[in-house]
Formats: sequence, C-alpha cells, structure tokens
Amino acid sequence: MAWVELQWDVPREQSDVLSGQLFTLGALGVQEDFREGEEPPPLQPWDDPNTPVALPERMLLKAWWELADFENAQNHVGQLAGSLAEDTSIVWEPVSQEDWENSWKQHFSRRVFSDALAISPPWEAEPGDVIIEPGIAFGTGEHPTTASCLEALALWAEDSQNRTCLDLGCGSGILALGAAKLGLDVVGVDIEAPAIVSANANAERNGLKADFSQTDIADIDEQFDIVVANLFAEVLVALSGHILRVSKGQLALAGILAEKSYMVEAAFSSLELIRKKQEGDWISLWYTVKTPAAE
Repeated sequence: MAWVELQWDVPREQSDVLSGQLFTLGALGVQEDFREGEEPPPLQPWDDPNTPVALPERMLLKAWWELADFENAQNHVGQLAGSLAEDTSIVWEPVSQEDWENSWKQHFSRRVFSDALAISPPWEAEPGDVIIEPGIAFGTGEHPTTASCLEALALWAEDSQNRTCLDLGCGSGILALGAAKLGLDVVGVDIEAPAIVSANANAERNGLKADFSQTDIADIDEQFDIVVANLFAEVLVALSGHILRVSKGQLALAGILAEKSYMVEAAFSSLELIRKKQEGDWISLWYTVKTPAAE
C-alpha cells in the first residue's frame, strides 16, 4: 500500500495542538520530531535528570495518510496552515508501507514503569506487556506527560486501598489500560468518539477490561481512589471543580506547559502537592486528596 507523508515545520508551543488537529483531518499517525541538527544531546550518567532540557523553538511534525486520501488531506492541511499567524514550511513525500512502518519503529520503544507494568509497541513486546500500536492509537508512553501518569499509576496501585481509577480524557486508553493491567477497576472518558473506539480496540487487543464512554465528567457521581488527567492546563482549570469532586485518593495531572503551571496549581491549591516535575516544556503534578488522620 502507498502512503504520503507530511513534514511540517511548526512552532514548538503549537505542536501538540496541531498534532491533535491532524488526527481530526484523518491522519493515521502523527509524530513530533526535532529538525535536523536541533535534537538535544543524550543525557549522560553524570547529568542531573531533573535539570530542564533546553528545547528548540520549532519542531517537525510528521503525519501519514493513504495515498488515495492525499488530495483531500493536502487541501485541509493547507487551510489549517493558513489559519496560523506565521508562515510554515510544508513538504509532502510519498512513502512505501515498509518505510512508514520502519519510521514508527525508530521512534517508539518498550517502556517499563514497574515490575507489573510495561508499555510496548508490537515489535518489542514481551509477555505481559500492554501493547499499543503507534500507527493506530496516539500515545505509547513515550511523551513525558503520559509517562508521568503511568509512573503515578504504577506507584499508587501498590497501595491495596486504591481499587478504582478514572482516566479523564482517555484518548487511546493507554492510562486506563495501564491501570487495568495493575488490577484497578477503571473508567475512561473522552469527548471524542474516535478516542473511545480506539480505546476499546486497544482493550480488546490486550485482553483488558475498562469502561470507556463519552460520559461528561459533570454526570459522574462516583468518587475514585486514583484520578489521572493528561489534558491542557486550560482544560484542567475549567474542569477543576468536577475533578476535585470525583477524587478521593490520589490525583495525577499532566499535559501542562511550564508557563501555564501556575494556573493549574492555583486551581488545585486546596490539595497537598506531593510531586512537581518538569521535563522539557512539560510539567506534571501529583496530589494527595486524602485528609490526614487526626492526631
């Protein structure tokens, strides 16, 4: 099968939003990459892992469509690019099925979060791993926001008092399925119907059970021991009242650009912040919702 690849030079602060929009335009896969010569040097053993990495101002978005859909994709991407405030460079190239698959394999690898939880693409999966196909579902644990939530799940699931989990904005279902793999009873919600289809497909592929739906958080009455929400800062702030209402144990928030972290921290200031971590441009926040026992 023939494919066409988009290479789009975009401002880094817009890359995540534009990635999501490319999926709505029918892209079968989207990959964020560094422009040639701008990738940060690899972390050395003597480097402080908590030191923020300086990232370039622009990134390269790559996306793929079937060749039959090229004309329609080209028109829609052109309209999307025209809505930006600045000029951007767009290149389209034909690729073979083999080239497309190998491109994914270069950028996705097995990630281990605990003895009980590893997320893998099919070509690196070991027995017991949660398998996510990058070309079908966006999110494999590579992005630091996703990884932070998986780290939280792996840690908090060790507490036998934590039995239920809500994945708010579940997307491909990677967080919910990670929680299910750890033995939690999981609910995953997303406003996008394709996300629910993808999440259910991934659940079936892995033989895991999670309750996925487009239920609005305002209609959720249950409280959960663990809540994970990998959403933009503005969305987390807008939903903060509902998130606080459904949380009763631990809360992991991610998807927060560093310059907007203050907004989220203010909205959740009533909780105890137990970890704040920055990776590149991204901040993740872990909270405990449990009231300390009276002395």
